[in-house]
Amino acid sequence: MPAGTEPPVPGERPKPTARERALMRRRLRTLRRRREALMMQVGGEVLESRRSAASARLDDKTAELEQVDREARVLAEALDELKTLDEVIASGVARRCPSCGELVAGRESYCSACGTALKGARPSAPDAPGSPRQPARVGGRAGATTATATGHGPSGGSAPPPTA
Repeated sequence: MPAGTEPPVPGERPKPTARERALMRRRLRTLRRRREALMMQVGGEVLESRRSAASARLDDKTAELEQVDREARVLAEALDELKTLDEVIASGVARRCPSCGELVAGRESYCSACGTALKGARPSAPDAPGSPRQPARVGGRAGATTATATGHGPSGGSAPPPTA
């Protein structure tokens, strides 16, 4: 036990460490910036959809916005209620990068801090049965979406690192 800390009281819920709270606050700041950018993009897509048939892009952006908003709400609530990082991770909204320890969304395939490929990325949202989604073709890469091709993935920077 580190000097200057009180031993845990049996039966009392453990409090998060300063490091855990810092990770959650940093992730929350990233999510808030991403949410703001998505709100502007969704607004643009709404205007564009009125002029053309761009409803699929609008649906994708709003689904991503809902996921980012949910993760931000869960993290803000966890910070307010002094939940530990283990409790946040157990909720399924986030996980830790095995390489650098950064907090990342459970749906991300790559760590936004170090670029490590994350195994077992959970899908962002289940598709409706009977409607398989085809990967978009952007920049000549099959499977790349507009977000990952531009380097701005689901939660700001989850695109794979560039290859030489």
